[in-house]
Amino acid sequence: MSSSDEPGAVRPGWENFAERPVPEVHGATTAPEAELAGVLQRRHEELAAARGASASAATRVHATLFELAMLIGTLEQQVNRAGEPREAVDEELRHRELKNVKDRMLDVLRGAGVEVRDPRGLTADEVLDWADPVHWLQSPEFDAEVVAETNEYAVFHDGAVVRFAQVVMGAPAPAPAPAPKPEPEPEAPPEPDPQVKLDPDTEMPPPGQTPAPTDT
Repeated sequence: MSSSDEPGAVRPGWENFAERPVPEVHGATTAPEAELAGVLQRRHEELAAARGASASAATRVHATLFELAMLIGTLEQQVNRAGEPREAVDEELRHRELKNVKDRMLDVLRGAGVEVRDPRGLTADEVLDWADPVHWLQSPEFDAEVVAETNEYAVFHDGAVVRFAQVVMGAPAPAPAPAPKPEPEPEAPPEPDPQVKLDPDTEMPPPGQTPAPTDT
């Protein structure tokens, strides 16, 4: 039994306790409400930054699409001119104009981080991760499995494939199966010598033997 339970013992009251300050932890203490408000504020700032980055990216995409639309209009003009009589437009000039439009369109895409790749002529191992074979050709002209034709080009964005190429793969022709060996034909028995006359009463000689001459 403790001394405070003994008869006549004086129990301590609040006047016996002294107030002392709460020790500081990492500086001044923060109320839970203030800490939650700080977390929410940082979250709002992060969301605002993400919205700003998305808006900037959308603006760049729109600018790229608008410029491509303009170039497609120019390309349509060149295609229409290609249908004119040969005497009206020089063939070399027509080719140069179409190539110029094509190069400008590719430059616009590269500026937006988009790259177009043609896998024609590459081996199967080189296009394993960015091309889908839609057909196979077997021919002696192929020494290995390679892309023989490109139906659709592959599209990359910032170095990552976003659209697989559609290709026709070429492969060596299978080796012909060995021809079966012909079975040997049975040998025909030798024809009898017409100068040898056989007696009907004598026994016929076996095939391949000449009968002995008879005395007359």
